[in-house]
Amino acid sequence: MRVRAILAAVLAWAGFAGAAPAAVDLPAPGELVQARLVAESASLAPGKTLWVALHLTVKPGWHVYWRNPGDSGLPTEIAWHLPPGFSAGAIDWPAPQRFVVGGLANYGYTGTADLLVPIAVPATLPGGPLTLRAEASWLVCAEICIPGGAKLALDLPPGTGAPDPDAAALFAAARRRLPQPAPFAAQFSAAGRDYRLFLPGVDGGSRIEFFPYDGNLIDHAAEPRIEPSAGGVTLVLAKSAAATKAPARLDGVVEIGDAAYALSAVPGAAPAAPAAAFPLAWWQALALAFAGGVVLNLMPCVFPILSLKLLSLAGLAQRRDAHRDGLAYGAGVVVSFAALGFILLALRAGGDAVGWGFQLQSPLVVALLAYLMLAMALSLSGVAEFGYGLAGAGSRFTGLGGTAGAFAAGVLAAVVATPCTAPFMGAALGFAVVAPAPLALAVFAVLGAGMAAPLTAASFVPALVRHLPRPGRWMATAKQVLAFPLYATVAWLVWVLLQEVEPASALAVLFGLVLVGFAVWLYGASRAAAPLGRRLAGGLAAAGLIAAILLAANAGPGAGASRAAQAGLPYQPFSSARLAALEAEKRPVFVNLTASWCLTCLVNERTALDREAVREAFARRGIVALKGDWTRQNPEITALLQSFGRSGVPLYLLYDGKGGTVVLPPLLTEATVLDAVAKL
Repeated sequence: MRVRAILAAVLAWAGFAGAAPAAVDLPAPGELVQARLVAESASLAPGKTLWVALHLTVKPGWHVYWRNPGDSGLPTEIAWHLPPGFSAGAIDWPAPQRFVVGGLANYGYTGTADLLVPIAVPATLPGGPLTLRAEASWLVCAEICIPGGAKLALDLPPGTGAPDPDAAALFAAARRRLPQPAPFAAQFSAAGRDYRLFLPGVDGGSRIEFFPYDGNLIDHAAEPRIEPSAGGVTLVLAKSAAATKAPARLDGVVEIGDAAYALSAVPGAAPAAPAAAFPLAWWQALALAFAGGVVLNLMPCVFPILSLKLLSLAGLAQRRDAHRDGLAYGAGVVVSFAALGFILLALRAGGDAVGWGFQLQSPLVVALLAYLMLAMALSLSGVAEFGYGLAGAGSRFTGLGGTAGAFAAGVLAAVVATPCTAPFMGAALGFAVVAPAPLALAVFAVLGAGMAAPLTAASFVPALVRHLPRPGRWMATAKQVLAFPLYATVAWLVWVLLQEVEPASALAVLFGLVLVGFAVWLYGASRAAAPLGRRLAGGLAAAGLIAAILLAANAGPGAGASRAAQAGLPYQPFSSARLAALEAEKRPVFVNLTASWCLTCLVNERTALDREAVREAFARRGIVALKGDWTRQNPEITALLQSFGRSGVPLYLLYDGKGGTVVLPPLLTEATVLDAVAKL
């Protein structure tokens, strides 16, 4: 459903972006949604319940809204006018679809929708047919939003209330779309920036979506995360900025595969993932962690430090405390890896992390990880060599002598190995992200023990130094081959970023990757240059990295909103009198007719109007910005819309102060606005 919604928005954008700024021919509201009342029974049975469907047929490419419309929109409403003694119940809403456009999400229906309503029939009825009347109102949206409505009537005679055969198929299909009572008792908890919704007995491999009844609880556009838990799964839902405190219950509809369930979750913590959920037994996990740590010693960035320390130990072969240095070195490695595991577990316990996954919640962190992975991959490909400066530091550590120096060398080896562990730590982290804390810490500690084992063993048997593989051409080949998993990681991180940010932010990060590549190349090329050339290349590389980081910061979730608020247009409230006064003064005026339920309006303001360049252009030209809020009916705004042949918002008008008026397209870009301003 997301793909269809986004594709429709892209096609609409392409159609409007190339059009001249003139009024757009729009279908009449009656052409967008066809509405009728359908009764399940052919007659009224005294004292029984009659089910009536408001059947909506929506024009392709348009949609109407669910009871909680999401980030924008309005739910469909029905006002009943019934004979005396009759009463209408609440709407039974079918499970909705989710639409995401421009970083905003909505819930609603395309195609057809049947809203079922129970009508209580009194025990005594008059002899003739009775008329059930209703006024239905809705908001229908595509690239613009148009309010619509219809006055409907249904004539039914008294009778037995037998089902109407002509309506049977419609009601059967409608009830299949209704959420069923959840067959499990859901629980939820508030953890940091998230709600954690535990669904017992649910398979983690299923597609799961949650639609809350309360529109102010969760970030509708954020993709939920699914985590394994004992006896079910936990759905991690990002909190809305408007969510100041946890609700007493978390009510809504959850879709699991093709089934939809209505649930009311009560407060309670989700159980931890069971050991049985691990793909391997605990002893197999520890064995793989140890083997992975041993292999780390063959990485080019670790081998120099290892070689230096081995030579130092060989020189101490006749001393009794040689084995102490080996044990101290091993302790430094193990403690460092255990500290890394402890940090990750602390973040996980605070609700901010599950293994490495916590980094991917932040677009800024995703972008910086992509930068780091690209720099490491380019280094392994031979563009530049990193790590050997740390190796030199390692030689100074090993020259210190004594237990403290050996321990420090172990810490340094672990630090240098950390970026090199990416291809090897995957299996160990796979256990640690869902394992209980003791097992997770053991995985990290055993990984460090594996890395420390060769040198520590050599401290007890110095003759083992002779069997250590010597540096050679094989290391260069292995290093280059290992670059490609890192390039693949960069591609994956960019894909993650595309799911989290708008296209403009994603493009900025892609340019940042180019700058990182340029900086790494400069660093590598400067190694053979004269001192002045090295300093100049170093300065340019540093400038490139700073620019890349600034571009990544633009993708941050909080920073974008702050900048938009600072760069927003200084609007005045729209009124016909104010517009006439400004025209009389021959001042240029920009009129933005919008509504809080208009998705296109919100996207246009975020991506085109609330920009620093637009605000500066308006200030230079002396343009006065007026905003007309049509969230609720406003006769002045309605009259202005009709004067330009429009029946809905958005409408953007640019008065040049000389008697001319430019109508901007419903879908805006920053360039479209700036181009129109430049032509004044």
